[in-house]
Parts: sequence; structure tokens; C-alpha cells
Amino acid sequence: MNTSVKHPRFAFVTALVLMFASFFITDCQVQPTKPEQFKLTRLFPANAGSGITFDENIIASPLLDLSQARPLVIVPNSNGVITALDSETGALAWDIKMPAPNNQEIQVISTPVIIDNHLVVLYQCLDKGVRTSHRMAVINLANQKVDQSFPILVLSAEKPDIDGATVKFNPPTAYSHSALKHAAKPGSKWGRLYASFGNAGDAQPFHGWMFEIDMDAWRKQGTKQAVSNVLLTTPEAKCPVAMEYGTQELICGGGIWTPGGAMLNPTGDGFELLIPTGNGQIDIPRHDYANTVMRVKPDLSFDDGCDKELCKNFDPKQPSRACLASCKNLFVPRPPENNLRLKPSNRECENRTFGECLAWMDYDLGASSPVIVTLKDGTSYVIQPGKEGAVYLIDAKHLGTQYDRLQVVEICGAPNDMCKGSWMGMIVTQPVVAYINDEPVVILPAFMPDQTHPAGVITLKIVREGSKPTLQKFWQFPNPNSPKALEKFRSHPSLPVMSKLGDETIVWIVDVGNPGVLYGIRLKDGTVAFEQPLLGSGRQLAAPLVYKNTLYMASKLPKTGKITVEAYRIEAQ
Repeated sequence: MNTSVKHPRFAFVTALVLMFASFFITDCQVQPTKPEQFKLTRLFPANAGSGITFDENIIASPLLDLSQARPLVIVPNSNGVITALDSETGALAWDIKMPAPNNQEIQVISTPVIIDNHLVVLYQCLDKGVRTSHRMAVINLANQKVDQSFPILVLSAEKPDIDGATVKFNPPTAYSHSALKHAAKPGSKWGRLYASFGNAGDAQPFHGWMFEIDMDAWRKQGTKQAVSNVLLTTPEAKCPVAMEYGTQELICGGGIWTPGGAMLNPTGDGFELLIPTGNGQIDIPRHDYANTVMRVKPDLSFDDGCDKELCKNFDPKQPSRACLASCKNLFVPRPPENNLRLKPSNRECENRTFGECLAWMDYDLGASSPVIVTLKDGTSYVIQPGKEGAVYLIDAKHLGTQYDRLQVVEICGAPNDMCKGSWMGMIVTQPVVAYINDEPVVILPAFMPDQTHPAGVITLKIVREGSKPTLQKFWQFPNPNSPKALEKFRSHPSLPVMSKLGDETIVWIVDVGNPGVLYGIRLKDGTVAFEQPLLGSGRQLAAPLVYKNTLYMASKLPKTGKITVEAYRIEAQ
């Protein structure tokens, strides 16, 4: 069995971009070759009453600092304190609080990024609970200080709307949840950064914003030259809402909020960004791109590539399928032609189109990041999960071509089992891709806030039916026919990560609960190699960090409510 984490085509990716914290990870440095010859041993804390604990949540994913004599685990606390822990003992190495004006409250939600021996942090400042600014700072990991050569950057922007008015970046209704992304740039020492914004709640006006930060200009010329380009996904100055929840109407919105962030996809001459957007207004002639995947150039310029004639009489509630199929650089989800409506059991979508139902149920496409898979023959496809429990198969060269839509889990809720959180959806993740005998396998977790429908880790392959590619399930854990499938994965799990163990690839994921459970699942067949109860709950929508033979993850302790970092070592039996 030839199993690898990455396809050879992507071997050069890390030279181009620093991807999400722990997606492609180092092989475990132990000698046995079969998972059953290993065990998980808690490295720290020794018990729920020991070790370093934090009062605030840890929402961002942990990172690894290799700039010191010993590896350190970087923990971005949501209260703005960046903490470094000894990777062997869990002891405090250092901590730094992000600078804020007038002792304002600080929030760090977005996963930072490490560039060389510097940590770049995106954070938001609040005064009496209201966000007043969004800022970026750089920590020099070598001396554990805020690097003054990068002055604190306060993000702001203005863009013209389609009618000639001005749309301003509005800190109170902007929220930084997506991971920072870094890309190298030819002739540049520091490269460029991409910072994304959506909104934490439903209050309008909000939009999707992405900032391109020129790190060299920031360092050499200061904050005025730091922001090189800005993307606005819904250029509408007026966002009048008629209902309490602003995301339920097809208006403004288009937030860029998925925890894993946009995808940086290498191309022959550089890279492109695939940006998933959240609920809001979709109107191609007005350049409103909510609930889509946008293919954007590195300078954040965007041309949807849609046929103007086919799209001229655009109906946001039920767009022309011919118009959507014509778009080269824009993907808009649509249902199969023989089943045009979503049918949640609460019957709230009986008189709503597919697009209206996605908005009404808060099933925005932008909840999850896309991935690209490449087949043996060199053809590439975009895989985009939908919050409504479906997965879309898209032509990577022409995003308007939707080959398949596979409902991998049922819509939450049943006539006698009300969904406990329909707004949660069923999939919010960043999938990962592995290859078995050069054939791609897509791994994504689904969850289910009811007691009727199974959920868990689902893997997919691409198969051909005649000339058309389709999605097909490979395996699912837990087995959907087992009682466990109705008990586990009832809420958002962690993001999935992978590691090599001997000659096998292991998929790691935390089922968040009381306590949470860390699973290590064999890629080749979906059987469980490791099942480790945690001291605490684990952390939803964050990626465990895997370094050599140890896994690190944030976790909330049940008795005290304190947050800690749990570490488990993979050891020979």
C-alpha cells in the first residue's frame, strides 16, 4: 500500500506558502511499522488539576516555534495573550499581551502565522463590548518582544459601491475568524499576508473583506503603505434589513469567516486564492458574491468570468443555471435538476428556493474551506463542503462547472426529533487530502445536532461514470449503521489533521464533548487505531498540532471551566 499525505504535484507548496498551522505534518519518529504497535500516552498535564491553565478560551489553533534551542508550542489566547509552552513539559516559557489603546479588551480569534522567526497576530480591540479596531502586530520569537520595526497596523478601507457611494470597513460589524495566510513573493524578504473578515453575528451592515499586507512595505515604509490591496465581496453601501437576523435575507454579507481561511493554490507562475464567502446577496451584475467560491489573483483583483448576456436578467432568488455555469472564476452552489429544493424537517423551506433556503437556515457555503484534488491523469477538481451537509465537485479550471453535489449527511432534525441548533449546519471544516496509490481521498468531518441521523468522519473519492466525474463515499467513521454513529459527533469537532505512522497515514480528529475523545483513524480503511479520552472537552474548529510523535490541543476542563493544552505522545507498545 503506497499511502502518502500529499500528491507529488503539491510537493513544492510549502516553498510557496505557509499553509494552515498543522495540515501537512512531520512523520512520527518511531520505529515500529503498524499502528497496533503504538499507544498514546499523556505527556501533559499529568491530571486535570496540574499544568498551565487559562481563564479565557483558546479559539485559534496552536502553532509550533522552532526558533529556539527547544521547540515551543505557541498558544494564542482569545484575551490577547500569546503564550509559549515548553513542548516537553508544558511549562510556561514566555507570554506577551497584544498592545491595545486605553486598556481596551482584546480578542484573538484568527490563527496567527509564523514567518521565519516572527509571529504575526491579527486581533480586535473592544471598548465596553463593541469592536473599535482591528489590528496586526508582529512578535519577534527570538527575543519574545513585539517587533517595533513593524509598527502596530490598524486596518481600514473604503471601496466604491456599485451605485457610486462608498462602503467603509466597519470595525463593530467586522470579525476576524479566518486564519491568517502567508505567501512568498519573488524578490521579497517577508512576502505578503492575507487577513479576512466576516461578522460574528447577524448585525448589519457587514461584508466580506480581505486585506493584502505587503510585509516589506510595512517594515520599510510604515503602516500607511502596508495594505497593498483590498477585496470587498458585496459592494453595497446600503444594507436595509427587515428581520432580526441579518444573515437570513439576501442582502450585503458575503463574510470570509471559515476558520481554516481561504486556500492558496499554486499555479505555474505563482498562486491564486480560492475564497469561500458566507450568506448574503448574490447578484452577479452588481458584483455581489455572497455564498460563493471566488478565484482571486494575488493582488486581490477579481473577474468573475461570467457571460454577461446569460447573466443580464439575474434573479438572486433563483439564478439562471446557464449563467452560473458560464462563470470561469466563480462557483455558486446549486441543487440537482431533479431535486431543486432543500427539505428540512421543520418545513421552513417549503416555499423557498434553494438559495433562499441556504440563507434562511444559515447554511452558508463560506463555513468551510475548499481543497483541490488531482487525479492520476492530471485533471484537477475543487472539493467544496456545504454547511447543509453536501459536498460539491467543481472543475478546477472553470469554477462554473459543477459536476456533482453529494449529500453526505442528512439535514439535521426529524419530525419527532427537533434539531438542537439548525444554524450550526452539519459541516464546518477545512478538509484534508491524502493519496492512496496516487488516488486522492478527501477527509472531512460532519456533525449532527440531533439524535436521529449518523455523522462523523467521512472520506470521499472521485470516480467516473462514463465521461462525468462523481463523488463516492469511501468510508465513514463511526460506521453509520452502528449505535455509536448516533452518539458521537453531535456538535462541531476539531479540524482534521494527518500524520504518517510507519507506512500508514493516520487521520486525527477530536470529537468535542465531556470528555472529548481524540481519534486516530487509519486512512486505508477507516478503522480506529487510537481512541484517547481527554481530560477536558477538546476544542471545536481548531486543528490539533502534530510535531514528530506528539499531538497538542486546547481543551476545557469540566470541573473548573479552565482552559489547558493537552499533549499526547505516540509511543511504541
